[in-house]
Amino acid sequence: MESKIKALIFDVGGVLFLPKDDKKEKHLLSSFGEACLLLRDFDIDTSNVQKILFNIYKQSSRGDISKEKTLNLMSKELGISPRKLEESFLKVYKDNTLENDELYNHILELKKKGYKIGILSTQFHLSKDVLIPEKYYKNFDALEISCDDKLRKPDEESFKLILKRLNVNPEESIFVDDKQENLDSAGDLGMKTIIFKNNNQFFSDLEELGIK
Repeated sequence: MESKIKALIFDVGGVLFLPKDDKKEKHLLSSFGEACLLLRDFDIDTSNVQKILFNIYKQSSRGDISKEKTLNLMSKELGISPRKLEESFLKVYKDNTLENDELYNHILELKKKGYKIGILSTQFHLSKDVLIPEKYYKNFDALEISCDDKLRKPDEESFKLILKRLNVNPEESIFVDDKQENLDSAGDLGMKTIIFKNNNQFFSDLEELGIK
């Protein structure tokens, strides 16, 4: 390898998965509120869904409650069956997301060159089912998913955990995210960071750090 960097760690929503409608903001996929506004299958005012469900979402994304309890609590609030609720959320994420294949394939090439690759992502149980496919568990060296590990960005403990799982020091890693607050937290630990705007910009910034 041409630099002392040993590992690259990636966010998912807005990085590895993007909105199918490229006119929408990239952070759509990591915004629970935006997901709620897309729940058009429900015969309710979707503008109020975020307010009604946000506290449950926070508990779920922190891993404080299970997927089953997440569904049961949301079902009680909305008067909709857990099965219907799960189907609707899954449809929202499947219908409005697109995997960033170009980036994913590039990441796998970096792994072949000897770099460790990891994922650090804030997900609640219903978004995780779509945005963290099984192949990520197979092909990435380590993952830290908030609803599984009870740690959410920008908590520095979430960064420490993924670094521990990858067995690298902060200064030996690069963290890639589309939100500045998360990059700031990673930078405070000594990690190098790249804000993700699009693939071409990311590849260029990565090359400036000596990684091709």
